[in-house]
Amino acid sequence: MSAHSHHINALDDAAWDSPWRRRRVGEKVLCSMGLVLTALLTPVWPGTVLVAVAAVCFIIGSARIGPRVLAEAMTGPAIFLVLGGVSVLFSVGQSPTDAWWSLGALSIGPTSAAQALRLFLHGMAGTLAVMVLATTTPMVDLLTWLRRFRIPEPLLEIANLTYRLLFVLLDTMLTVMEAQRCRLGDNPVGPMRGLRRRWENTAAAIGAIGVLAWERAGRLNEGMSHRGFETTLATLPVRRTASPGFIVTTVVVIAAIWAISWGVSAL
Repeated sequence: MSAHSHHINALDDAAWDSPWRRRRVGEKVLCSMGLVLTALLTPVWPGTVLVAVAAVCFIIGSARIGPRVLAEAMTGPAIFLVLGGVSVLFSVGQSPTDAWWSLGALSIGPTSAAQALRLFLHGMAGTLAVMVLATTTPMVDLLTWLRRFRIPEPLLEIANLTYRLLFVLLDTMLTVMEAQRCRLGDNPVGPMRGLRRRWENTAAAIGAIGVLAWERAGRLNEGMSHRGFETTLATLPVRRTASPGFIVTTVVVIAAIWAISWGVSAL
């Protein structure tokens, strides 16, 4: 597996290797969703900040997920949140009297800056709370857990197949890109630093990825048919014992965050 494939699949690999995989999915959902709601409903200071700290401690400390894996997983959401914060940072219309900067109908002031900061911090804390579940629970375990809520089987099977096909497409894309790189397909030579060559190579890569992904998806379908897949693919759930200590810890942490937030707000 190439280095690029390792980075992209690191989140899924971490979920399979995490010690928390031995915990019940419902307990991890309780922890993650409890932190998400706390991040959304408590004030930025200190509630949201404490949620972020608690989530990082759960992920890196108890779940033993590498800081690099967490940083890579948070890169995409962080960029999205920054772009969202920038859009809130600018006010459109008449400039307020306390504006720090204005240009025509655009302005930046303390009110819009505070709103942008709150949006970013709430989003980061909520995303870290979701990562508590994402970095410790493989999709297979989550889908198996959802069956007990009588969700229609076709929906779960579509989600399961989509999850598998995403990795098929990812692996195919990385294989084609690595082959082009070995043939110096990304070498910027020629007029305009090889712009035409880059476009031609990109078009060739897209075509090759489409054909190879189709063939591999067909083999995946054939393999599942040989395993007896018709409407549902039966799997044996892993038996996991309850962890009262983990549940108590989760409730205590969330309750402490709420208590501190209320105490600070009352000052």
